[in-house]
Amino acid sequence: MLRILMASTVVGAALLLSGCETPGGKVSVLASDTVALTPGATYAWAPHPAGSSTDPRVANDIIDQRLHAAIDQALAAKGYRRVASPASAQLQVAYYAALQDRQETEVDSWGGNAGTMCGIRGCISGWGLYGAPQVDVRNIDYTQGTLMIDITDRTSGRLAWRATSDKRVDASDASQASINAIVMDMTKALPGSTPAPMCTPSAACCTR
Repeated sequence: MLRILMASTVVGAALLLSGCETPGGKVSVLASDTVALTPGATYAWAPHPAGSSTDPRVANDIIDQRLHAAIDQALAAKGYRRVASPASAQLQVAYYAALQDRQETEVDSWGGNAGTMCGIRGCISGWGLYGAPQVDVRNIDYTQGTLMIDITDRTSGRLAWRATSDKRVDASDASQASINAIVMDMTKALPGSTPAPMCTPSAACCTR
């Protein structure tokens, strides 16, 4: 009979996936076939919808500012231009963030290979030198994070593009650098262009 040697619960920090995972984890993109995105278009931030998360881990000024900064940076890198007045923007941008506490069970087993040994006095069946199989059962608590970025056509209100990131997260993912990396990974497939260079007195783009 299997012997359960240990049943332990790991509480606290969430586990990260293997090192080969991209910053955005599992990223999915939904693009409209009828609402086109034009690189270089202007955008403004949409007001937070009534159904936004109330989880204080993500619904706070610090995370909100970091997400706005990361998304603005990623859109600028694609050639989109933010404007102050929503009424003059071609696009509206919004994000949705949520955390969910989850648990999974991991089971490891070793030893206990049953076999039969035969000799001149007959055969003997048993578990061998190391005895019956041994099992380690662990219940692992972790946090699953979801970030969604929506870009809609301001005039029609129709969704043009959406990216969703789903991954295990921990406290380190709340830093500005980590959020920047997640958002940049999410927006890789966003249609875009290279922004025009800043014009300085010594730059070739300036006319005299």
